Amino acid sequence: MLTDQRQTQIRAELASHGSVVASTLAARFGVSEDTIRRDLRDLAKTGACSRVYGGAIAAKSAPLAQRSALARAEKAALALAAIRLIRPHQTLFIDAGSTNLAIAMALPPDLPLTVATNALAIAQALAGRSNLTLILLGGTLDPDSGACTGAATLSTIATLCADLFFLGTCGLDPVRGATAFDEAEAEVKRAMAANSASMAVAATAGKLGTHAPHRVAPPAAIGHLITRPGVPDELLDAFRATGCRLYC
Repeated sequence: MLTDQRQTQIRAELASHGSVVASTLAARFGVSEDTIRRDLRDLAKTGACSRVYGGAIAAKSAPLAQRSALARAEKAALALAAIRLIRPHQTLFIDAGSTNLAIAMALPPDLPLTVATNALAIAQALAGRSNLTLILLGGTLDPDSGACTGAATLSTIATLCADLFFLGTCGLDPVRGATAFDEAEAEVKRAMAANSASMAVAATAGKLGTHAPHRVAPPAAIGHLITRPGVPDELLDAFRATGCRLYC
């Protein structure tokens, strides 16, 4: 594969998932990690990404509509694994994000739940379900991320206690924890984490081992990590060492 072709595919991965891991890309393309690091340096010079330890993060998250259209099968598989954590009559926080939207759409229609979300797309997907109490965490809507943020969002979160929080994360690292690109979104995520008994992350392989600028939660706060095959064993072992339960 030519360098330009490889870098085009890396751009697509960044647009889809927001981050990439050098070791995963090296295995995928059958090249050395040094070659991938050169690719990432080239892409960083164009403004397509920012290099971080172990890989790179996108300069800006792609709009929700674009992310939702990519890796649908992988996200659907993650969603089916994630909903096994849910019990009847629980209260859930479901954060914004394309994988969390897949989780919301996979919820069994006869499962009695209370769901609070700051994501308009998730609220629309769940609206009208007779066995579900839906709470929309209103605020200022970001049209790209589809997330509500701001004082109104935080005020409503403060009145709730969730049994389980499905966190949407831009990067997840066993040392730095869960991170986000936007500080306002990170603030909402931190508030939901603080008001939840347990936290789960369903993440594609490209997000693992990377981080974004804004801290959301330390590694030990992630109770459940749902991912797909293809993550290096040493990275999985590092997550296990933090105490989180791993499903892949």
